[in-house]
Formats: sequence, structure tokens, C-alpha cells
Amino acid sequence: MLTAVVTAVIFLVMVSIHEFGHFFVAKLCGITVTEYAIGMGPAILKKQIGETLYSLRLLPIGGFCAMEGEDGESDSERAFCNQKLWKRFLVVVAGAVLNVLLGFVIFVIISVQNAPFATNTIESLDERSYMYQAGVMPGDKIVEINGRNISFYRDITLYKSEIDSVEEVEMTVKRDGKKLEFTFPLSELSGNRVYNENSLTETTTMNGITETKEYAYTEGTQIPPEIIGKEVPVSGMMLGFSPRLEELGFVSLINEAYCNTKFVVKLLYKSLWDLVSGKAGIEQVSGPVGIVDAVNTAVHSEVMPWLNVLSLAALLTINLGVFNLLPLPALDGGRILFMLFELVRGKPVPPEKEGLIHGIGLILLLIFAAIISFKDIMMLL
Repeated sequence: MLTAVVTAVIFLVMVSIHEFGHFFVAKLCGITVTEYAIGMGPAILKKQIGETLYSLRLLPIGGFCAMEGEDGESDSERAFCNQKLWKRFLVVVAGAVLNVLLGFVIFVIISVQNAPFATNTIESLDERSYMYQAGVMPGDKIVEINGRNISFYRDITLYKSEIDSVEEVEMTVKRDGKKLEFTFPLSELSGNRVYNENSLTETTTMNGITETKEYAYTEGTQIPPEIIGKEVPVSGMMLGFSPRLEELGFVSLINEAYCNTKFVVKLLYKSLWDLVSGKAGIEQVSGPVGIVDAVNTAVHSEVMPWLNVLSLAALLTINLGVFNLLPLPALDGGRILFMLFELVRGKPVPPEKEGLIHGIGLILLLIFAAIISFKDIMMLL
């Protein structure tokens, strides 16, 4: 029940915010908005204010902003179809912009809890690592790895799969205002961690050298009781450094939220490219059922479930906004694509033809969503 409520709230908020973006900018541009609805299905509450009907509907799975002349012709000067191109563009893009802004605000809230923040500046290096042996030093700021720009710490995790697939890492760092380049292989790490009540004991072997270290937990760290005293295996290919931490401040908070928002956008485009290029399979795509399963996992997590739910909400709302801008029929990006055709041709595409293409696109998207949902159900079973 809790999962269902949280899922409904997340979907309702992010879709309503998206539609409010269209509504708000349409009103600013003087376009006639016939209805702004929160939810779908039969109306529970509705009130006519001026030319606009405001309604709250039964099913908490979306919402809509209906504008005169949005999908057809109209004689009204205030109809959407009769507005200048730049006004229509602003109205269409506003929904996605508000989704991304909502994600940014959520990341501001999350970042307050997650401070201090990891940066792409090196605090220390494991002297057993090839990275250390290559000459990389504490204080160096990582700005590029294998041709990928690194603007903050999570960029490194984004490209980790690419780093793991190469024999050598090509790293560019900034030191005293100068860029230095290093080439070295990844270091292999194996061993175990033991989570004690007040500290973490780690015994690892890297490149044939074994070390045992004990780390005190940072303030606010919560360790699940069932893993205290148990050995947790550690293995993998490592760069071999610890990032410098930045304390909470207004500038660092805004920068961290911005970087996390940018990270999610880059992650989506990278995932889409991996899907198109064949690096990732259809089994890695999740639909509504997969999202509900992710919400269920977040809600019932033992450590800070509300923080996990917020992180998932930020990911989903940013993904909704960015995905909507893809140049596909039935999406906002599809409408923008037709506006670009209009800009090049000097006249708009006939509304009936554009509407037909959007209709076909919607059907194809629904079929794709059904296939993904069936796949998600089978995986759960």
C-alpha cells in the first residue's frame, strides 16, 4: 500500500509539474488554455475560472493542459496554432524545463543530507596502485579520463564501465594551473571489509601487496545491524585514489545539485546511445512496472528510505523532462521538430498531417511501453 501511494505521488507531482510548465508559459504568452487538469479520468472536483476549467481527476497517473488550437485549426487570435513560432516553442519546451528544475530542487535537498561532497580533486592515493606509481599526486584535479571530460566526482562513476574495458587509463589532471597527462593500467583489488559498531576494518590485496586499515565512520553513518561483525567481500579493478571532500556551503550546495542534475541528463543520453549502438540490451530498459519495483525497493530500504525515494524521484522527473525533448512523434521533442520544419519551409505542416504522425507515434510508444512492462513482469516473476 505504501509503495502504491508513494508511486502515485511521484507520478502525479512530476507529470503535473510538467503540464504546469506548459500552462504557465501559455498564460504568459496570452494563449487560451481551456483546461488544466491534475490526474486523469473522471473529474472529482472542477471549477471554471475565466476561460480555464481547473479540475482534479480520479486517477493519479498524470494530468494535462489543453489549449485552444493545440491539435487543429482555430480562428481565434489567441489559439496556440496562430501564435508566433517562438511563443509556441517556449510553451512546448517549458514542461521539460520545469521537470529538470524540479529535479535540481530535489537534489538541493538531498545534497544537504549528503554533505560533505566528494570532488574530482585527489585527497590521497593508495601507494600500491599503478596510478600512484605513474606519478599522479594528492591535490591533482582530474579533468579528463580516456577522452571524457570530468567535471565532478560522479562523472568518474558514469564512465566506470568504459574505464574497466580498456587495458590502460589515459588521465589528464590539473596541477598548479598546468595540465599533465598520465597513462597507467587499472589496479586489481581483492579482500574483505568488516563493519564494526564504530569503525570499518578493511583488509585488501592490491597488485600483490596486502594491507589492513581501520576507518572511523563519518557522522550520521547508519550501518544495518545484520551486517555488523560480518565479512563483506571486496573485489574489482580500481583507479586507487580517495577524493577530496568539500564542506557544505551555499556555493558548494548549488554546484553539487547542478552537477548531479547534469549527471542524470548525461546518464540518460549515454544509456540511450548504448541502447541504439547495441552496447545495452532491451532487458536493461524499465517501464512503469520496473519503476514501481524500484520505488518499492527505495521505500523499504533500511537506511534512509526517504532519501532513496527522493533520489529516485529526482532521477525520474529529470528523465521525464529530457526524454520528452527527444525528436519523436507524440513527444514535445516531436512538436519542436515540426517547428524546425516550419522554420526551414517558411510555413507550418498541415495540422491534420502533423496530428496523424503524432497519433501513430503515440500508438508505437504505447506498444513499446506494453512490451517493456511485460518484460518487467516476467523478470519479477
